[in-house]
Amino acid sequence: MTDGLTAQEPGSPTSAGRRLGLVTVDQVLSGVVNVAALVWVAHATSPIAFGEFSLVMMVFMVAQVAFRSLVSTTVLVHPEDADHRARSVLGSAALLSSAAGLVCIVAALGLRAVGSGLGVPLLVLGLALPLLLMQDVGRYLAIARHRPSYAVALDLVWMAGLAVGFPVLQMLGSATLGWLVAVWAASGAVAGLVVLVQYGMPARDGLRWVRDRWDFSWRSMVSGLTASATVLVTSSLMALFSSPVAVAAFRAATLLASPSTAVQMAVSTSAATDIARERDDLAAVTRHMRRAIAIAAAIGVANLIVLVFLPDVIGRMLLGEAWTIVEPFMLAVSLRIVLMSAQAGIRASLIGRHRIQLAMVTDIVSMVLVGLTMVAGAALGDVAGALWGMAAGTGVSTLCWYVALWWDGREPREDAAPVAGQMPVRRNK
Repeated sequence: MTDGLTAQEPGSPTSAGRRLGLVTVDQVLSGVVNVAALVWVAHATSPIAFGEFSLVMMVFMVAQVAFRSLVSTTVLVHPEDADHRARSVLGSAALLSSAAGLVCIVAALGLRAVGSGLGVPLLVLGLALPLLLMQDVGRYLAIARHRPSYAVALDLVWMAGLAVGFPVLQMLGSATLGWLVAVWAASGAVAGLVVLVQYGMPARDGLRWVRDRWDFSWRSMVSGLTASATVLVTSSLMALFSSPVAVAAFRAATLLASPSTAVQMAVSTSAATDIARERDDLAAVTRHMRRAIAIAAAIGVANLIVLVFLPDVIGRMLLGEAWTIVEPFMLAVSLRIVLMSAQAGIRASLIGRHRIQLAMVTDIVSMVLVGLTMVAGAALGDVAGALWGMAAGTGVSTLCWYVALWWDGREPREDAAPVAGQMPVRRNK
């Protein structure tokens, strides 16, 4: 049975280009929502309140990474589920997100019992978390169905809530931590309700959909959590073996790379769902993969030119005093972005063709190698070592993805015609 809206058929290169543009807008807006909230809170509250708001945001982001890997990425590369089982996807998402919200509420009540100021903000987050995560699932459902304008609409609803709510709190003199978290969470929750308008109420079939896709989704979740854990561990080890300045340089470099990273993420996301729809057509898969790499590389080269010749006044405007730390190493930061672009289509090709076991192993190996080169570089050469180590590690990780692509190509294809009297070869996906 088909539920939800009827998906658009894969279109011409023009429609594919328009979809990519809208997916890029969605990725940028999604990142802007949280960055804008952090910037506003930084200016409206004390450093302590800003730190506590950042912790609340961090809890949400950890939940979002796990949930996105488990549900959103899985539906992205199973577009047939987005087309025909959208309400079942939402049913599984509703149960899992409610469980995550309950865990957050229990933790918040415990903190409140011991008098922690984080108790109330985390309680607000826990109450809103199911709908916040539903908003994320709605975005990826829209992309999988080739309707990225629906995802952009969800981002705009959340942004509109912040644009109205935060200034109102400021005018009323109520810009306390609890109220700021409430406005941020309520705005996202309204966007989550819009998902129910777009696709209908969640189906009452429990975790049936996630059980059906468990072989893929748990591996996807391991990849996502590995990436987040590696960043955290790498930052901690850099501070231990080098100095906090190296960590600051890493965070500043990440911020400078964020526009290109958002575009590369959009290119990879769009390519993954296109590949998933045409995964039995090798020529189409190759075309989508090469197109993703070419677009990401063009963006990476443009970013290199901009960063290397970025005027000091703009650099200080973006990073403040941290600009003086990273400015001599803009070439290293830019090279990392260019090297990352070479990966854009390869991971999309693997997960789009459901080679999730190979993608998971490559994710883990490449992320650990990047972390090790950064820590070793920071220990040997502080800021310069950390940033050049990051570039070198990214180059090694890119090589890992090409090895993975070669490895996948040398294995027998599941859809290859069997020899007479021989059973088709089944692959571990």
